[in-house]
Amino acid sequence: MGRLDEAEAAYGEAAARAKTDPKIYLGWGVVALKRGDAAGAAGRLDRARELFGRVPPPAWFWARALVAASAGEFPLAEQLAHEGAEAYPSHAALQNNLAVLRELAGDLAAAEDLIRAARKGEPSLPQLSKNLGDLAYRGSRYDEAWDAYSRAVELAPDLGDDVYFKLGNIAYKRNDRDLAAQLWRKALEINPKHELVKANLDTLSALS
Repeated sequence: MGRLDEAEAAYGEAAARAKTDPKIYLGWGVVALKRGDAAGAAGRLDRARELFGRVPPPAWFWARALVAASAGEFPLAEQLAHEGAEAYPSHAALQNNLAVLRELAGDLAAAEDLIRAARKGEPSLPQLSKNLGDLAYRGSRYDEAWDAYSRAVELAPDLGDDVYFKLGNIAYKRNDRDLAAQLWRKALEINPKHELVKANLDTLSALS
């Protein structure tokens, strides 16, 4: 039995004993989210909100918006993200959730404003720097993207393959092929199946 299965069983037993404890339903809902059970997560989190009887904690808004988004219910996800951001304006993860949803909706300017504001309040959250870098990269503002991505990997060196892939792309655009190769190899180390990185390294090898 894996850890998520163990957590599922433990929360199930706890919920049977304490049927009116909203924190148990919140935790149980997060476990369902991590297990990929969007319907189960939604039901448990909605029950948690009923039991809280007031504004639920930040973790509830974070989880419920993600559940809605994973189920393809983007209008609901954005509504929940808005509610969370309004209820907890200084909570960076909730602001980031809303920014990602605004980006998906095509409102890049609003997404960037939200991320910049959240990053001012919580500069140590690597995902904010990563998302700011993504927006700058998407807008071909490569120097800004480089700075934001560099900050992200400084905070979290194992943040993911995508950030190193894009840093490598920027280095290549700057004609720094050695650095590009180094960054792409790091991306491949994190994700050995990244086909674009493999293609880039093959191209670089052919050019050298």
